[in-house]
Amino acid sequence: MSKKIGYGPSRKRSKIHAENDPYLPPKGKGLAGVAICKDCTAVYHNKKWFLDAKLYEKKKILKDINWVICPACKKIKENVPFGIVTLKGDFLKQHKQEILNLIHNEDTRTKNYNPLNRIMKINEKGDEIEISTTSAKLAQRIGSVLFKAHHGEVKYKKRGDAKFMRVEWKR
Repeated sequence: MSKKIGYGPSRKRSKIHAENDPYLPPKGKGLAGVAICKDCTAVYHNKKWFLDAKLYEKKKILKDINWVICPACKKIKENVPFGIVTLKGDFLKQHKQEILNLIHNEDTRTKNYNPLNRIMKINEKGDEIEISTTSAKLAQRIGSVLFKAHHGEVKYKKRGDAKFMRVEWKR
């Protein structure tokens, strides 16, 4: 029988607040006008980031564009993850590609909603896989999606300030 530890779809989840992220501007303040990330081409428009090729092509020709590095790219450059997901177990060995595809699909879905939530890197360490993310929320989502699809055990550990979350999944 599978066992779930911590927060997840069947229990009330704690909220992870973006205002605790020092890479983001203070709540109520944002960048002036339109900005485009030099690295990933994410567009900041109407106080929200978008990863949209059509919007990028439309906005990049404007004269008053602020060329910046978005918060997600800064975290990646500085190697500052806000979430780490560790995958373990015999099931992982047998279904590694299927699990990685599920994780990449969640990353893509999440980036379409908020391009600041991304997978930074995926490292294989022996029989374990470690995934670094730019947000605690994405780490939490990956744990939840893995549990929903493949059951097993998932543990969520977060600091009191909710800036960082560690997720462990095994089966």
